[in-house]
Amino acid sequence: MHSAKKTTDGAMMVAIVGLLLLLNRQFAGIIEYAMYWILSFPILVYTIKYGWKGAMIPAAAMMAEAFMLSLPTTVFYLASALLCGILYGHGVKKHWPNGVNLLITGILTFLSYLITMVLFATVFGYDPNEDIQIAEQLIQIFGFAHENLAQVILFYTLLLSVVTAILQTICVHLLAMMLLTRLHIPTQPLKSVYDIRMPHWLSWISICIWLLFLSKNVLKLEGIPLAVILVVYVIACMLMCAETLLDILSLHPFIKRRIFLIGMSLICIAGLFWLPTQWIIYLFGVYSIHQELRQKWKRGVWEDGTIGKL
Repeated sequence: MHSAKKTTDGAMMVAIVGLLLLLNRQFAGIIEYAMYWILSFPILVYTIKYGWKGAMIPAAAMMAEAFMLSLPTTVFYLASALLCGILYGHGVKKHWPNGVNLLITGILTFLSYLITMVLFATVFGYDPNEDIQIAEQLIQIFGFAHENLAQVILFYTLLLSVVTAILQTICVHLLAMMLLTRLHIPTQPLKSVYDIRMPHWLSWISICIWLLFLSKNVLKLEGIPLAVILVVYVIACMLMCAETLLDILSLHPFIKRRIFLIGMSLICIAGLFWLPTQWIIYLFGVYSIHQELRQKWKRGVWEDGTIGKL
């Protein structure tokens, strides 16, 4: 009975992936370009149920489907999605911490983008240098000239890959948790916003990054050093914005109407595109990390007073 159920579940997962591959081909590759990570979920659920060894046969069948129905790029994307799903499912089955599963998913996602962009560029007929030259010409049309503009564009391309990998990792993790909860599969519980804590040393490093960004003209930074400072500053801004958003979300016991929380979150995100509000958000995020605001709110302690237990 168990063997029959295992075979039936495997056939269903293979059919789901086959349907997604067929839809991807019919709609000109929209799934692989926009959300190829969705291909991870069938093998992820199967791995949690039957282990990584049992998932090898359905994974091989899915790859065979890809060779029959898809282009070479889709085959590579499916292979990376299957590897991510098997490792994530194995981590859930072995009760690994959510942070470990997130880290593994993020690393595999970033490597898949990097491999596609660099190592397999000639195989897939894609030349990153041509895209860099086109971007350089467009930027020069708008009047922005720089001695090492191609290197700056390359740095921002790598930054975009990192940001995309982070966003995809979050999507895979959250949707996996929702799916496994609906299927009544035991998982590690998600932390509340009060328990999510960034390391204390990050506040001091962020202050140093901010000061370097402000003094870039005084130090007369150019070329690669300037590009590195800009990339690191953008990453730090995103982290501080995430910290500020977590603080806003932690106010839900005091603000009953969710529309205000949503509005404040949208204002916080929009504020990143205007320099004065960007600095306010940045410094507030640094202060929140240094003072551990959400942990104080959870304990109900605020300096020398109290705001009540949450």
